[in-house]
Amino acid sequence: MSEVHSAKGIGVFEQRLSYAQCWEDPQVLQEALQVGEGDDVLSICSAGDNSFALVIAGARSVTALDLSVPQLSLAELKLAAIQSFPPDGVYTLLGLNAFGRRVFTYHQLRDRLSQRSRSYWDRHEGTIRRGLLGQGKFEQYLRAFRTRLLPLAHSRRTVDAMMALSDPVEQQALFRTRWDSMRWRGLFKVFFSRRVMAKAGRSEAHFQYVDGPVSAVFLERTRHVLTAIPAATNPFLQWILNGAYTDLNAAHPYLSEAGQAVLRARADRIRFVHADLETFLKGCAPRSFSAFNYSNLFEYLSADQHERLLELTIRAARPGARIAYWNLLVPRSRPAGLAKHLTRHPEVSAALLERDRAFVYGGFQIEVVR
Repeated sequence: MSEVHSAKGIGVFEQRLSYAQCWEDPQVLQEALQVGEGDDVLSICSAGDNSFALVIAGARSVTALDLSVPQLSLAELKLAAIQSFPPDGVYTLLGLNAFGRRVFTYHQLRDRLSQRSRSYWDRHEGTIRRGLLGQGKFEQYLRAFRTRLLPLAHSRRTVDAMMALSDPVEQQALFRTRWDSMRWRGLFKVFFSRRVMAKAGRSEAHFQYVDGPVSAVFLERTRHVLTAIPAATNPFLQWILNGAYTDLNAAHPYLSEAGQAVLRARADRIRFVHADLETFLKGCAPRSFSAFNYSNLFEYLSADQHERLLELTIRAARPGARIAYWNLLVPRSRPAGLAKHLTRHPEVSAALLERDRAFVYGGFQIEVVR
């Protein structure tokens, strides 16, 4: 998920840490973009995880762009930790180990950070002390779900039973007999209603272009992940239901020991840019990029803004460049006016969405520059 990136400050959200982790599946993203050696990628930064994944996949360069100083500061801190420490030290700083000397660890790498990021983290050491990966506004909302709502609907025994399964047939049986109760559905619809999400989980601005209720949509997407995607190996579901990863080597690529080794060796391939997307695209040279990760950016923009940004993207793209982005609640895909410049791949996109482990999205788009 991403913050709004638009021209002239339109739709800019509060300068807060909205996401401590990326909530788009890096496996889906890599299959869509097919990034390899020779690719130069423009990527919405958000929490940095998927920009790192693209470097690990072999991209020659990744430009991680965001309008939010907190998001860029978080991504820069994660990368500096990987450059500075072995995996255990990285996990300590991120809050994935038992409580340790996290602020002390931060000060050991502080000088690696830009002045912008040092200034931010010097003012937010408490966020580090509490464990970084749980401190985004969205992660705190999920924690409230896990600690307050989930125990009212299901026992820990039932949750553990679901999370132990890797066979969708067995998951469907458990879901039908023990999970899908009236209490579960009722509590879920209240907690994930537009009103509650706008107040506690996201922002009213996130829903500017959304029509209709949202809780029933998320309930159906949750049914899908619990019955169609192996639960035991799904890191997104692990965090939502347990607040921890079962196996860090099977979570986000940058959390694995192998991924950290690759990222450490390729750290110079990523640069962080503080800018809105429209201004950046207007200023970059034609044919600068061969792939684009736009997260769910267009969710928060009007149809006209969406089309304008795609026009600028085409200008900045090389022939054959691939563009990937998700739809959460607002349907956005290539406008009819750009059909001669962009080729859609709806069948491939739909197949990838069907097995998207992050599961919250209702659409996925792959568009290729002709």
